[in-house]
Amino acid sequence: MHLNFASFLVSGIGVIAVLAVIVGSILWLWSLIHCISNNRLSDTNRVIGIVLIVTLGFLGSILYLFLPRQAHYR
Repeated sequence: MHLNFASFLVSGIGVIAVLAVIVGSILWLWSLIHCISNNRLSDTNRVIGIVLIVTLGFLGSILYLFLPRQAHYR
């Protein structure tokens, strides 16, 4: 049995895979923008967050969301 790309997308697994990629990309972009623009983060935490998000991709976004951060109020 040979599946082409169109039939893969129509299948349930294809839809789930495409949605997972879209949601993962949105989470990655949101966490990167949040890390860059968050004024409550210290400069050190901001750099660590950016490095985690960029190098580890989706896993870095998840880590950024759940790792504790020290707030630096300006």
